[in-house]
Amino acid sequence: METAVARGIQKPRPAESRSPLLDVREVASILGVSESWVRRHTSGLPVVRVGRLVRFDRPSLYRQFQVKSSTGNRVEQKGDAYMFQAAIKTRYQSGRVHKRGRKLVKWYGQFREDQIDADGKLVRVQKNVCLGTLAELPTKQAAKRELLRRMGTGKPVQADMLCSDLVTRWCEAVVPTLRSTTATHYQYALRSYLLPAFGQREIKSITRFDVELFLADKAKMYCRATIRSMKIALSRVLGWAVDGGWLDKNPCAGVQLPQAQKTKIERMVLKPEQVIALASKLEEPYSTLVLFLAVTGLRISEGVGVKAKDFEGNVLQLRKRFYQGNTPGGDYGELKTKKSVRNLTLPTWLADRVKSLADGAEGFCFRSQAGTPINQKNALRRYIHPACKELGFRIGGWHDLRHTVTTWALKKYPTKVVSEMLGHASVATTLQTYAHVLQEDFAEPLADMAGKLLPNVA
Repeated sequence: METAVARGIQKPRPAESRSPLLDVREVASILGVSESWVRRHTSGLPVVRVGRLVRFDRPSLYRQFQVKSSTGNRVEQKGDAYMFQAAIKTRYQSGRVHKRGRKLVKWYGQFREDQIDADGKLVRVQKNVCLGTLAELPTKQAAKRELLRRMGTGKPVQADMLCSDLVTRWCEAVVPTLRSTTATHYQYALRSYLLPAFGQREIKSITRFDVELFLADKAKMYCRATIRSMKIALSRVLGWAVDGGWLDKNPCAGVQLPQAQKTKIERMVLKPEQVIALASKLEEPYSTLVLFLAVTGLRISEGVGVKAKDFEGNVLQLRKRFYQGNTPGGDYGELKTKKSVRNLTLPTWLADRVKSLADGAEGFCFRSQAGTPINQKNALRRYIHPACKELGFRIGGWHDLRHTVTTWALKKYPTKVVSEMLGHASVATTLQTYAHVLQEDFAEPLADMAGKLLPNVA
């Protein structure tokens, strides 16, 4: 419906038309409605009877609809334009009430409400609300009064948004600002775990209890690391909704992770002879890859992303990685963190052996027949695990070689040196996650204490 402000002001009428009394056509022009609308709602307007004529009081009309007059017949709205439109639409709708139920009879009301959707557009939706029991509202008039109270002033309210719609908007706006690996991780958690549980829920209806109950249920099936990923992904999305004004408070704030099983993969620290035996049993490029990772402690994504041009003599200048992740073609790009950027001086024999596997300076050193980096998961399943089984031991994955390097290097070299060599963000990560205490490490301190306490025992 076109308002008076939107249509502009007609030329001023003669002076008598600006009297305190207005006819139907003038009221319709001021309010931006049709003349038939004014005639239908005469009982709710400030009517002044002049004989058989129907006139309307100008000042009362301005006060009633919160508008003001400037030059001539020009009418300007006070406040938000939505409020003025809603005031006209909602003031003269009384809604509908009806009873339902047999044993417990209740009054229900039905009316239309203006809402502002996520795109900022004004939409009108039908609302159905429970007003109360027949004992609380004994008459139909009482139910109508309660419905009018629920209908409020007619000011548009923020429309409810489904969690699935919020996730779609978050992916469009926020995902392009994230690292590809981080974005893939969040999107996988949202798609696999969170949308099936909260997708069709309105975000305003999600409470802290809902989040805690969801995580507690998932803790029965998944490890703690996966539970943490679920919480972080949901918190990022709902926190973005708070910043956008769609939600008042993030229900994930303050939620503690439930007790869950630890990561199922158990890391194994290999002995030097086991690494040599494994490399000897494999064909190229997997044989060299095992030795390369066992010496440098590189992440598997960093190892398979090495190209011949990354070497300056025997110095490996690590700047890129190939992340397999859950994407079909993988992602060749930046390293995991800024600390991951490092230069490693390798033994000449190892540097030459790695470079010899590449097809030209631009080629990947550890490559498939198509020239692409080897598939990390397939190589582990088809070659590494079977070879380990034949040798009589097992490993959890490629990361075991990184744990092996860390454990043996810390026995001889400063922690800071080992941490920088591995590209860890902090020394704490090196000590808490990658350093393992072996059984043979107990022998020397036990013998030393025994020698001091019992020196004469044969």
